[in-house]
Amino acid sequence: MSGHLFEFNRVTFALPAQSFKIAAFISTEERLPAVTEFVLRLLHTCGKVSFSGFRAYFGFSEAEALAGIESLDRQGYIRLIDDTLSLSEQMVTRFEASSDDYPWVAKLKKRNDVVPFDLLEFTSLGRADFAFASDNWIKLNPPEEIVGNSLSRARKAYRESFVEIEREAARGRGEVRERSYGVHSIESVEARRTGFVPLTLSLALDEAGHLAIALPTEFERGAKPELLLAFQERVVDEFEKYGVGSSGSEFEEFIDLFRLDLLRQYLAGSYFDFVRYAKDIGSGLAAPQGLQPLFGGLYLERNENVINSALRHARAGVKGTQKHLSSVAWMAPEYNFWGRGEDFKRTVEQIKKSLKGGGADALYVFDFAEEGQEQSVSNRYSNTGVSELHLLRPGGVASAPWAGMLELLLYPCSFGVVMLHVPVEGCPGVSASVGVLTRTTSHLRLIHRLILDRAAGSNYVGKHSSKKQITRARPSSGMAENCGFLHYSDCSVGVAGKTLS
Repeated sequence: MSGHLFEFNRVTFALPAQSFKIAAFISTEERLPAVTEFVLRLLHTCGKVSFSGFRAYFGFSEAEALAGIESLDRQGYIRLIDDTLSLSEQMVTRFEASSDDYPWVAKLKKRNDVVPFDLLEFTSLGRADFAFASDNWIKLNPPEEIVGNSLSRARKAYRESFVEIEREAARGRGEVRERSYGVHSIESVEARRTGFVPLTLSLALDEAGHLAIALPTEFERGAKPELLLAFQERVVDEFEKYGVGSSGSEFEEFIDLFRLDLLRQYLAGSYFDFVRYAKDIGSGLAAPQGLQPLFGGLYLERNENVINSALRHARAGVKGTQKHLSSVAWMAPEYNFWGRGEDFKRTVEQIKKSLKGGGADALYVFDFAEEGQEQSVSNRYSNTGVSELHLLRPGGVASAPWAGMLELLLYPCSFGVVMLHVPVEGCPGVSASVGVLTRTTSHLRLIHRLILDRAAGSNYVGKHSSKKQITRARPSSGMAENCGFLHYSDCSVGVAGKTLS
């Protein structure tokens, strides 16, 4: 959280882009050769110079002087009348128009550029890096009408954006921008590689509880207004595709199930006051022993630090406690914008780093896929570092309608995290999450049972891999075989809470 914004998610969207090689002739202004320029500046200063004076000043022979004057006259730079030299009217005009007393001359110059354009509004992207998109990102595919006319659009965009393109190219070479009048003609346009520019958006609430979506600063400063508008509209469209309703009772049932009475003070009917809750966490919200309130995605840096601190302490045996070694189970909510981006990848890497030194200990991620959608869901984890991906069918044994809103993380017999993802009012497709990191025995038992219940019987599909990997578990492998660390008797006897039904 920073300033008056309360961040609750980060999502990487992929802006479609394509580079084009463009050969063109540019109308430029150039300095003349040094000797020619010196002669013209002399005439500009003196007005008129006699032939004999010109010859004597430069030490030319008569033949050299005549040859030089003839060449300058032929180019229209000077005139010789009655043994007197002076500037031509054309050159007088050039000196008058010059801001630095140099006689710049116009010239056509051939130029080759490889320019990346976005495929939403076809604006120049400067030196933006783009590559083949990871399926973990939310890809904004270009409109068909743009793809079908990309060459003509690139030709038009090159003309319109040439000043920016030329300035960016000169900056990249560490040179001063050429003096030019723009594009004279375009010889050819050749389509090169396509790709995507990853842009990680921050989703936050302002003081009034309204959604604020922040783009990367560098992109927002450099992009043209029409691209920013088109990108924002496409992002909103993507969220609205996945808009889901809410019964309004989820928070009450969630609070009752996990006995999280500290959350009840933020509930007014079916409305949860995310902003006041986030503020109070920032101010050090008091919570019962064994609980630490959390707001927003677990892969936000502030929450990632809490989880990794708990992991390191458990595995190191801090304050005289024994070392506790285990793998980690992380069950995703059924939410399309969970775990999509570079922040999730960083958190996966950090958790795996914290688990090193524990033999076969690993991070097990559980996600949900309808029949026939297994590979599509698996692909979302490409390039994230997740090597233990296990798919389940949505629903599960004795599941409440809101079970898909739960996100669970379990480090067996040590700590767990439970988060509820709830739609943000007035923002279709956007959900924020609230919950706790807990060391309470009853919570650990309940989280454990919920994971096993949701993966029970035929609901467990199996271990899967992204399309960029080649390993895959045998179809006959069950959860007990693939996730043995979860099959244990709960660490102590106690009341686990009510059943999720």
